[in-house]
Amino acid sequence: MTKAGSGGLIPGLHGPTGVLLLLLSIGVTTITIDRCRYWLLWWRHRSEARGRWERLLREGDPAQGQLIIDDLDSEMRVGESLLQAAAVIGPLLGLIGTVLGLMQVLASLGPQLVLPAGANLNGYGRILISTALGLIISLIATLALHANLSLREWQLERLRRLQRRRSLPTAP
Repeated sequence: MTKAGSGGLIPGLHGPTGVLLLLLSIGVTTITIDRCRYWLLWWRHRSEARGRWERLLREGDPAQGQLIIDDLDSEMRVGESLLQAAAVIGPLLGLIGTVLGLMQVLASLGPQLVLPAGANLNGYGRILISTALGLIISLIATLALHANLSLREWQLERLRRLQRRRSLPTAP
């Protein structure tokens, strides 16, 4: 049996829960960076894109304008489902890792639950690392998700307003 606090890549992370937390953190980080890059490019090229949409809405029929908005909506949604799942799964995986670590600590204490002579409690605190990591993953995923949702809704509403203005008949 391994001592509490020993682990692979990150001390305190054990077995499958440690691997799953690591994979989840990579996924959340990747999606967060991708969404930051997407919105940065969106912001930099907004005037060209707005001119393109105005031209398409002016020249095309309203159904084509709605298709453009739908395509942009699906483009802006990329990664939201993973971020939603990570916000829920991260803390749960962290708690599972902590429970497994506590079980390991209790097993190492023996039937009387007595610390061995000269044992140091500092290493036992590492079993809480998985909970902390799960909460951090959840926090980052939630922040990235809500930032993306807010930006998406803001930009889509601007496009819908533009489409409504273009579809109104002009006064003589």
